[in-house]
Formats: sequence, structure tokens, C-alpha cells
Amino acid sequence: MEYPEAELVFGFVFPVGTDYSGVLLTLENYIKRFNYKPNVIRLSDFISKVQTRVTTGTKLDNTTEATRIDTHMTAGNKLCELAEDDSFLVSAAVAEISRLRRLRDSSEGTEPLPRTIHILMSLKRPKEVELLRSIYGSGFYLIGVFASESDRVKYLTQDKNMPWREALRLMKRDQEEERPFGQRSRDTFELSDVFIQLKQDEYKEPLERFLDLVFGNPYITPRPDEYAMSLAYSASLRSGQLARQVGSAVRSASGDIVALGCNDVPAAGGGLYWPGPTDARDHIRGIDSNDAEQTKIIKDLLKKLGISIELKDALELLKNSRLMDISEYGRAVHAEMDALLSCARIGVTTRGTTLFTTTFPCHNCTRHIIAAGVSRVVYIEPYPKSMASVLHKDAIELTGTRQGAGHDGRNRIPFEPFVGIGPRRFYDLFSMKLGSGTRLRRKDDAGRVIRWRRDEARPRVQMLPTSYIQREKVVASRFLSTVEKLEEKQNGIQRLSFEKE
Repeated sequence: MEYPEAELVFGFVFPVGTDYSGVLLTLENYIKRFNYKPNVIRLSDFISKVQTRVTTGTKLDNTTEATRIDTHMTAGNKLCELAEDDSFLVSAAVAEISRLRRLRDSSEGTEPLPRTIHILMSLKRPKEVELLRSIYGSGFYLIGVFASESDRVKYLTQDKNMPWREALRLMKRDQEEERPFGQRSRDTFELSDVFIQLKQDEYKEPLERFLDLVFGNPYITPRPDEYAMSLAYSASLRSGQLARQVGSAVRSASGDIVALGCNDVPAAGGGLYWPGPTDARDHIRGIDSNDAEQTKIIKDLLKKLGISIELKDALELLKNSRLMDISEYGRAVHAEMDALLSCARIGVTTRGTTLFTTTFPCHNCTRHIIAAGVSRVVYIEPYPKSMASVLHKDAIELTGTRQGAGHDGRNRIPFEPFVGIGPRRFYDLFSMKLGSGTRLRRKDDAGRVIRWRRDEARPRVQMLPTSYIQREKVVASRFLSTVEKLEEKQNGIQRLSFEKE
């Protein structure tokens, strides 16, 4: 069964200080090329609406850009905390979509909104992405917009007249709040299906290309960086590590993929363990050796300092401390090192290569990357615990940050965020038949190229309304029920405007 006018849902994620207005306007205009209608929904709008019924203890202050951002963050966090739901604000957006759908119900029941793309601005928590994917499945796409730190500071201080220190504070708060139900845009960003860089007008072509792929253009193939990162991601799936899976790929100066790597335990004779009778990885042994050593260190410190406290309480207090960043007691080889060592085993030079990794390299790997002669590093997931930019600021450059290249004439290795179609939707958007969407054809029975036109195109991955609309109703009902319970608890009396028919 096909739905040529099927709805789609896009979500944006970007850090505070990103001037996204041009990206949004361009996306809306490009959507209209496919005879679709964009429906922009701003999550921040629901904060004030819910606060007409639920007290958060925070007054929204739009006096300055700094107070606007700060108070909306605080109020949004509080609403999520009261609801005990990280995805509460996204539930409000889902309820709004459901309300719009009810307004045009036919006598036959609830139907999709034909040729509509809902654009949610903007997502800040991984749970929000999880909820949207659980409702809309492959019909949901997360768009990550990368803006350099220097550009964001400039935008906030010059365009928004925000004090420099205040800009940095809000940027840091937005990336990863330690408090429960806080914003974590850094963790959310890495979940994106496509990564767009906000650099002058360079985002326009990638947005156009992304939409063409969503609507089934069969003649767009992966770019070199997309292909390499997809292989790095595939390599990560081999890892059996208890904490996380990381993958890496090495591309030669001539453009060939010469090695792959993942984070896992090394085996005698070279390489890493594979499943089988001799497998001795951590999940077989039943413990992470690094965690075990960290616990021993804490026990020893408590004993020597004469501090009387339960070990579990000590671990909780120290979970975000520098002590818990220690990693040298782990048995696993890191993905970047595994890829570089693979080059050494087969006699392939690493000088002048590009290294792709799903996670920003730790400081231990960075020193070996530098020594190996790698000329460029591309990563997806930021790794805030990495000390690479501090310990090796003489040798690496984090493009567009305060820890970028100096002016001393040194040659530095660029560490760049990945831009392009993310590995998560690689098959859906590039495969002619292996993705979750409809099969693509490039030629007719006579061997002639089949014409593809935007005004005739249909979404390649089409949502089945019989499934997602029911899930949408459940979430909408749960959201409204939560608001009512919170309102009753706080004796609120007003009715939400977006609940009105």
C-alpha cells in the first residue's frame, strides 16, 4: 500500500546561538517545490501556553535575548520535571498535530494531513527524538545544524546584544545540563539523520540534496565523506564493549578506504576478538575493568582520607568528576587506534590520511593520530571528556572554536564535524532496494533513463497512517492528561488554547 501524499515530520536540533532563520526559510521554500506545505511548530511556544495552567515558579522574561533564553530554559526544564517526562514539550507538539488533524476529520474518521511536512523547532533532549521516532518511525527525520562556536558567540553578542560571558554561559548550559530533565543539545545533535553546516549560504545545496533524497531522487549517490563515515559506523557495530560502540575508518590520500576499526578487546596475534569459543571480551568476563579500577581507587581514597561514607553514595557524588574520566584501565583498544594499527599490520602508510570516527577522539588517541601523520579528522559525536584540544592545541585545530588554530605559523590537523547524510539513514536514502522505502528505478524496460521531477515526486519512505495516527493519539491524550493532573494539583483553572476546537 502506498500513500503518495504521505505526511512527513522533520525535527531541528542546533545549539544556542545558531542563527537558523535562513535555514528554516530555505527549507520551507524547498518543500514547496514538491507541492508540499510546511507546518512550523515551535516547542518554546508551548511553555507559555502550559504555564497558563501549571505553575513553574519561573516568569518568562523577554526583556533581553539572554533573559528570554534563560527563563524559557528554566521553565521548560521545570515542566519536564513536574511531568517526570523529558519529552513533555514534544508531546505538546504531537498534541498540536493531532488537534490540527481533528479539525479536518472526515466522516470516515481521522485522516493524514495530505502533502504536509511538520517542522519541529527545536529539539533539545534525546528522549524527544526517541518519542518522535517511536510515533512516526521512518517518516521522521532529524536535521542537525552545526554552527561554529565563534559564529554563535558573534551572533549572540553582536546581533542579539548579549554580554560575552552571558553568551558563553547559556551556550554551555544548553549543551549538557547536569540537572535532571535539563537540556542536552550535544547528545541530541549526534542522533541526526542529516548534518548541515551553517556557513554563509553553504547550507542551501545540502538542504536541497537532502530533500531530493527524501523524495526518491535515484541519481544522487554518496559523497566521499558520507561513504567513509557510513563504513566507520558499520565498523562500530562489531564492538561488544559494555559502555558504547565506536567505529573508525582510514581513507588514504588518494581516496581509498584502507582500514576500519572499532573499540574492543585485542586478541593475541593481532586484531580484535571475534565471537567464538576463544572470545574473551568484557561481556564474556562479566565486568568492565576500568570501572572496577575506578571503584578500587575511590575505596582507597576514602580509606586513606578517613572519610566514612557508603561506596554507592561516593560513586554518585563523584560520577561527574574528573576522577571518573580515567580510561587507561580499560582492556579495549579504541576504534581510532584499531584502525591505525590495522594500517601498520598490512603495511599501509598513515601519513596524509583522513581518519573518520563516530566519536570525537579522546586525548590518548589524539596523540597517536598526530604521530601517525594523519592530515584530517572527521567526527560525529562530540566527546566532552576529551582533553585533546587542551593537551594538543599546538598540533590540532578545532575549526571555529576558541581552541582553534593560533597565529604562530604552526601546521595543525583540522578536527572537523561531519557534514552530510548521517549513517543512520544511509540505506533508506541511497539504496535502490535495501532501504525501508519503496524501490527505486533508474531506467525503463527499454534501457532509457527515467526522468525524475520534484513536482511529481513522492516521499520514498511513507508513513502508514493506520499505525502512526493511533500512536499520536495516545501521546496527545497522555500529554493532556498530564497537564490536567498538574493543573488540579496546583488548582489551575484556565484552558489550553491549543486544546480548543
